This record gives sequence, structure tokens and C-alpha cells, in this order.
Amino acid sequence: MRKNRSIFYHTLLLTGVNVLLRGISMLFQVYLAGRIGPAGIGLLQLILSVGGLAMTLGVSGARVAVLYLCAEEFGRRRPYGVRSAVIHALIYGAACSTLAAMALCLGAGPAAEYWVGDMRAAPALRLLALSLPANTFCAILGGYFTACGRIRRLAFVEVAERLISLALTFALLSRAGQELTRACCAIVLGSGLGAAVSAAWLFRLFVRANRVKAPSGPLHMPSRLLRLTGPLALSDYLRAGLNTLEQFLIPWGLARAGKSQAASMAAYGTICGMVFPVLMFPASALYALSDLLVPELARACAEENRPRIHMLTDRCLRMGALFAGGCAALMLSLADSLGQLLYRSPEAGHYLRLFAPTILFLYLDAIVDGMCKGLGQQLASARYNTITSFLDVVFLYLLLITHLINFALSLRRLLRVTGYLPPAGFFAKVLLCAGASGLGCFCFSLSNVWMQLCVRCAAFALVFALFLQLTGTLSRADTQWLRATLFPGGARKKSVDTGGKTFYN
Repeated sequence: MRKNRSIFYHTLLLTGVNVLLRGISMLFQVYLAGRIGPAGIGLLQLILSVGGLAMTLGVSGARVAVLYLCAEEFGRRRPYGVRSAVIHALIYGAACSTLAAMALCLGAGPAAEYWVGDMRAAPALRLLALSLPANTFCAILGGYFTACGRIRRLAFVEVAERLISLALTFALLSRAGQELTRACCAIVLGSGLGAAVSAAWLFRLFVRANRVKAPSGPLHMPSRLLRLTGPLALSDYLRAGLNTLEQFLIPWGLARAGKSQAASMAAYGTICGMVFPVLMFPASALYALSDLLVPELARACAEENRPRIHMLTDRCLRMGALFAGGCAALMLSLADSLGQLLYRSPEAGHYLRLFAPTILFLYLDAIVDGMCKGLGQQLASARYNTITSFLDVVFLYLLLITHLINFALSLRRLLRVTGYLPPAGFFAKVLLCAGASGLGCFCFSLSNVWMQLCVRCAAFALVFALFLQLTGTLSRADTQWLRATLFPGGARKKSVDTGGKTFYN
């Protein structure tokens, strides 16, 4: 019970932090859309796509590797092994990120000219190169704090980093004026300075928490690290390259279709820089859970604790499906109102409604991917991601189908490894509840956008709760488990009152 409460308490904590950070980022994106326009947002997204590829080269699989190794050593009660894993990962990350930074700095001009198609991106790309080592250290140390359950410290530092970055970015933007090159540089520089502060802070916390004796026996940590990072890095390189190419194909394709460069960049900025942040905003909870499932399942595998693996698979898939179904229905019914309120753009609302059904498998794929990695299926997960990224590039217009293929392959691997049989009846009930609540929202169409948003949210909550009750989607055990997770103090009191017996895992 304590372990179960721990992982879901940490999930709630990380979810709260992620929601806060994503909310701040989304509001900042709204501010940027008003300041530099959709075309500027599109240019910034392409700059960040190149930076994302360079970041993948800098990390080179080290974050997932340190998550797995730290969880393994933590489960074996070897604190010196945890320290050794992090130190070797930091050395490895420093070498890879330095090489990636040099490559990006030297190739900024050609990348801006031939990839982005706008030389105004070159200065921002060079600034991105300077921030690569700090961002790599943040990723690796974040993996260590997640694996060892030190979530509060990590959450505090992440919130502080985001606030520092935004404060610096606002200050720099106020001096940049309306010129797009200087605005992009201000955004990249503010983020990079925040990452440097965060990396130094996390490293100091790591050193203070790991003053342990030297290992008494050989750990073979370099070879263990490379066995994990080698295949992961190669797969990540290919996948990141394909994803970056996929991002550039969208504005290139729009331009070939007859749109001007400015119109193509504006359409790209609307989809990737305005719609998808809103679409994926509720997924904060699932990304937090996915991160925590890697070390949790790794420890369960090391202990050969099959019942716990089965329990986590069952809970996460069923609750994840319920959450994804509700979010898809709500996003579908609120799309027009959100597009108007956030961006004053009917086009943003149209795309948001178009992509809302994909929430059903995009959200669940995040959970399944985390569970596969925690069960030691990193290579299979990376293989599936690479295959679907390749399909994304080849069949750009079938992008959503290829993501569905990725989800199906990952889910098949998870079910095979765990031996878990998903209850088909539960997922059918989820679709029924989501569909009914979505239809209930469309019964209300008001002229005032704010009023329509509030009324539809209230109607969704009432109809969704009613159908959950009528269909029996949530069992008594599920309700008790959710109550114990959300209100651990009350759960402890109930445990005492019933003689220490509990009816949740």
C-alpha cells in the first residue's frame, strides 16, 4: 500500500507541477502569438525543431539509461551504485552535448538557409548550441531525481527554472522590440540561462545527497551504461532526424501547394505552436505517470514482483483510458470556444476540433511507452517509434494512422511481457461515457464565448459523472483506490478503523 500511494502521490505532485508549467507555457505562447504573430511562431517552432534534434544528439539516450540504472541500484540498496551511474552519465552527456553544440554552432548558417528557409534563424540556432550542455545536465539529473523518488526537490527546481526563464525572456523581449530575429534570440537566451541555473542547482543537490563511500566491488558501470545508451542513442538519432524532417515537410508542402512562405509559416505556426500545446495540455498527468513508471517497474522487475507489475498495468491502462476518453470528448466540444478565447482564431478552433479524437491513443501511448521502458523493453519501444517516425515522413498525410500503429505495437509488446488481458467491456463503457458527455455539451450553444465555455464544462462534468454511475465504469475498488490516492491522510485513518485491512492496492 505504501509503495502504491508513493508512486501515485508522486504522480499527483508531478502532475500539479506539469500542469502549472504547461499552463504558464501556454499563456506565454498566447502572449507570443499576439507579439510576433503566427508566422513568427512558425519560425520559432522550426528553430526549436532543429534545437530538439541537437538536444537528442546531446543526451544520446542518457536520461532513460540513468533512470533505469538508478532504479536498479536503488532497488538493490547500493547508494554508491546510484552515484556511480549518475557520474558516468554526466561525463557521457558532457562529451556528447559538447560535440552536438559544436556541430550546431558551425552548421547554424546552412541549417537556417536550407532547412528553415530563413537566415533570421541562424543567430538563435547558435544561442541554442551554447545552452545544450546545461539542458543535457538537467535531463540526466532529472532522471536521477525521478528514479530515486526525490520528486519534491525536482519539482521545486523545475518551477523555479521556468519562472526564472520567463522573467529573463520577458526582460529580453522588452529590449528586442518587434524585430523577429532579436525576438527569437531573446526567447532562446532566456530559456538557456534558466537551464544553466537549474543544472547548477540540481548538481548541488545531487552532491549533497550522495556523500557515500566508494563501492566495495566492481559495478561495471561504463559498460552497463553504454549497453543501454548505444542502441537507445542510435534509435533516438534516427527518430529525431525523421521527426525534424517531418516538421519541415509541413511548411514545405504548404509552400508547394501554392501558399507564400509567410502563409505557409503562419499555417504551420497555428497547428504546431498554437493548437498542439492546447491539445496536449491535459496530458501533463500522463507524462508525469509515464516518467515514474520507468523506475517503478524496473524495481518491480528486479524484485520479480509479478503481482505488482500486473496491478500497475491494469490500473494505468484503465484509468488512462478513462482520462483520455473524457479529455477527447471535452476538447471536441470546447474547440471553437478555446480557439476564440486563447488566440482569437477560428482556424485554431477548427484544427483543435479536427485533432481532438487523436487524444484517445496519443495519451495512452505515453503511458504504454513508459511501461515498456520500465519493463526493460527499451529496444522494442525504440524500434516501434523509429518505424512510425519513418512512416510519418513517407506518409505525411497519414500521420495520425502511423501514430496509431506505434500505439498498437507498443501495447501488444506490453501485454505480451506482462501477460495482462485488458477488459474490453471497460473500454467500451469509457467510449460510451465520453460520447454521451460530448453530445451533452453540444446541446448548449450560446452567443457569449465565456458563457458557452462554462456551461459546456459544467454539462460535461454532470453527464460524465452520471454515465460513470449508470454504466458502473468505476468499481467500488476503483473508487476506494482513487480516494486513497487523492486523500492519503483519509486513507490512513480508514486503514486504522478497519483493523489495518484495506481494499485497494
